[in-house]
Amino acid sequence: MSAEEKLRRAATQAVDLVLTEDCAYLDALPDAVAIEVVTPLSAVGLALDEGTPNELTQAVGLFLSCAAPVARAMPGDLAEAVTELRAGLREYRATRALQGRGRDRR
Repeated sequence: MSAEEKLRRAATQAVDLVLTEDCAYLDALPDAVAIEVVTPLSAVGLALDEGTPNELTQAVGLFLSCAAPVARAMPGDLAEAVTELRAGLREYRATRALQGRGRDRR
């Protein structure tokens, strides 16, 4: 599985966990967490559906920066999804950086 596919899978997992149609999970989140993560996570969902890989990485980066201050208040499954998303973004960026260096040598 490519780094982009891993990033997309981790992003989809986080979006699907919180932004479901029945809103039960979202309603159960602590207010501080919901306030910080819902809007940037919506941007991640939009980037997954309609954005470029660059737009997805920007949305994920924004989401992760907004999620960081409330990480300790997150339910375990959301904290795990955030950890996987952070790892996916790190791997994707590292892969892109290596690909960019390879192009410079040509």
